[in-house]
Amino acid sequence: MIIEELTRYKFSLEENGPKLLEELQRYYHQDEEDAIPGIEGFPKGEGPRKVDYIRYENPYEAYLNAQIQVVDALIPILEQHIAFLEDDEDIDLVLESFEHSVYRVKKQTYTDVEDWEQLLEHLPEDRLDEIINNPKGHGDLLIKELIWIRSYEHKWMKK
Repeated sequence: MIIEELTRYKFSLEENGPKLLEELQRYYHQDEEDAIPGIEGFPKGEGPRKVDYIRYENPYEAYLNAQIQVVDALIPILEQHIAFLEDDEDIDLVLESFEHSVYRVKKQTYTDVEDWEQLLEHLPEDRLDEIINNPKGHGDLLIKELIWIRSYEHKWMKK
């Protein structure tokens, strides 16, 4: 059952990755009349921007860039953990390892977010619950990722 769920998640990421790239391409070329449809149109045919630092002033662009990085990093991690389960490794250890791997990917991706983390500190609990349960917009989605990272750290790092 878990193998099927992880496999379904992997396929979902593989399907969603190109859609995120297309959405980011449309964003980068929204003002150009000659924007090329499809992924080939990334900055003048050079492919998608590979960024080391995501600028968080624009939540839409930041979220798309971050999600593309997360998708690219998670697919091989999912394949590895599915293989562990298929080799009859201890399910608890595999799932714990997977969760920690997801944490490392997200923590690395969402670096340099001091302004967003400060915002997180000042949001009331009811607003945080609303973001977790029903995020509206890319800013909320960024905050939801930071909430997940913080929750993981509170859960595991304090032990």
